[in-house]
Amino acid sequence: MKWLVLLGTLGAGLGLSAGGAFNLRLLRGLRVPLAASLVNFLVGTTVLGVLWLLGVDGHRPDHWPPLWTLLGGVLGAAYVTLNVTGAARYGVGVSTVAVTLGQMLGALLLGSRGWFGQTAQAPGAPAWLSAALLLGAVVLLAQDRQAAENPAPPKQED
Repeated sequence: MKWLVLLGTLGAGLGLSAGGAFNLRLLRGLRVPLAASLVNFLVGTTVLGVLWLLGVDGHRPDHWPPLWTLLGGVLGAAYVTLNVTGAARYGVGVSTVAVTLGQMLGALLLGSRGWFGQTAQAPGAPAWLSAALLLGAVVLLAQDRQAAENPAPPKQED
């Protein structure tokens, strides 16, 4: 069962990459990152609202949670806007790996401090090595993208 959850999480990551590509196309059509993010969230909100009204999950909240828990929506809007802006500049690949690095660093910080109800646990060497490898991937992919956009002029022979 644990492997199914891990595969589902992997699938969510694949969905984020595809979503980044879709959002980049949306940005190209609208030409404004905030407008692309707004359209993205309006469509998502509409779909979720319809599913909720249809009772797809079978649950209804009986009270509102603390207001600070709603900050996830603010962070989600910032994520989509920054991700589509980064994807427009560096491509979906660089943007996706950079997001993954940010998620990993955030998880290490939250987990090490025990913030937001997490169990405090100091990250070990494998976690830091993983983050360093992701950082290296971001740098290499960004350099590759930049080199493709700005090819070196041909060398002149004497």
